[in-house]
Amino acid sequence: MDTNLSSKPPQSKSAVWAGIAVFVWSIAYMLPHLYWALGGRIGLSLLKPSVAESPHFEFINWVALPIFIAAGLVGLGFIYLGKSKILRTLLLSISVLGCSIATAHGIFGIIYRGLQIAGVIGLDNGTFHIHDNIYVVWDLVIFEPWFLIEGILLAIAGWCHLKGARSRKIWLAVCMLGTIVGLVTGILGVRFA
Repeated sequence: MDTNLSSKPPQSKSAVWAGIAVFVWSIAYMLPHLYWALGGRIGLSLLKPSVAESPHFEFINWVALPIFIAAGLVGLGFIYLGKSKILRTLLLSISVLGCSIATAHGIFGIIYRGLQIAGVIGLDNGTFHIHDNIYVVWDLVIFEPWFLIEGILLAIAGWCHLKGARSRKIWLAVCMLGTIVGLVTGILGVRFA
């Protein structure tokens, strides 16, 4: 006799770990934004000076906080709320949107910053000089890779919560298509994040 009162099949370990990874990665990135939203000044040298000196800098960080928290909660949602078909569909929809935006943002940003460092694309003050434009390097090695990894983690979380091979293939195709749309909009000058 089965003593398990739950009617759902047990989740795979990879599905649980994928949800945890999305949560931890999102909340870890949220913390410096919370610090900056509260008026913290440490780490501002990592940012473009005009952004860090903006009178709206704290407000921008307050706006970013719920987005990062929501991304983290999607990871937990896969673990704890993915039993309901409606909630699961909602989580997958949010995840594919987040995956597409974050992955496209990361890829576009890494390529764009790399081209700025190589001198192919100019900066506001002309060509890249390490001492004047160190924020470009930080963006290339910290911020843009964070977005890329966030997008990949969201894709993995969604993939792990799909059971059939056909569903997983469709999931990857939709994630890739969304990323391509995000890259095209980035090239056209529209950035969502």
